[in-house]
Amino acid sequence: MNTENRYPVTASLFMLREIKQRQEKVTRGYQLLKRKTEALRIRGRQAAVEMSATQAVLGHTLREAYISLAAIKFTNGESNALVLENVGQAQIRVLRTPENISGVATVSLQAVEDLTASDTLQYAGLGAGGHRTTEAKKAFREAVRILVKFASLRNTCLLLDEAIKSTLRKVNGIEKVIMPKLRNTETYILMEMGEQEREEFHRLKMVKAKKNQKKIVQSQSRDDEESIYSHDTSNPPCTRFFHTILYQRTDPILSQSDSAGDGNVICYPHNWDDEDLLF
Repeated sequence: MNTENRYPVTASLFMLREIKQRQEKVTRGYQLLKRKTEALRIRGRQAAVEMSATQAVLGHTLREAYISLAAIKFTNGESNALVLENVGQAQIRVLRTPENISGVATVSLQAVEDLTASDTLQYAGLGAGGHRTTEAKKAFREAVRILVKFASLRNTCLLLDEAIKSTLRKVNGIEKVIMPKLRNTETYILMEMGEQEREEFHRLKMVKAKKNQKKIVQSQSRDDEESIYSHDTSNPPCTRFFHTILYQRTDPILSQSDSAGDGNVICYPHNWDDEDLLF
């Protein structure tokens, strides 16, 4: 097995347990990241649909607002200088609301009208075409609200897109690199442990075979000795001690047998005395 596609570990039960625990943790993290990716995709699709609809409404609202501004210029003339000179406090403010979408921190923008701010152009255009000026102000305020909403949705879509890409990279890394390495490592450990078990079994068989062979050799040698003693008629089955005693006796029968020159000692139990049996 290629060592580059597995972790360099030793084959043992401890490492096998560690690898299995890592596999469980990696699988749990992989499932959580998959769920996070699906949740981010769903929320991203919703934000994209809302942004598309808001963009269409924004285009229509801006067109109506600029048409009303053109009508004011036609009736009252150029009024940009008057507006710039009387700019005071902002009547529309942007409220930032933090949100958390499946672990991704985003900011929701919302246009809020400040009622405490003074309107310096409240009575502008009363001399001629005042109603057109009021309609233009309302149209541009609505356009600002929609523009803030569109900016919020676009920011959310960008953040979600980056989060989805990052999460997918993690998911692919776990699926294509980490999980195969853990599986290969587990397979390697199981193979090595199986090989060690077979070697140990073979060693025990060899040891047992040697012991059995040794027992057989010992039994054969014992049988050979017994067969030698059983077939040898010149030496009766008596102990060497009694042979020595019989050689040292001055019995006339034994002395005659010794003088005969045959050199064979005959052990007769009926010729033993009590003195011969004393050790």
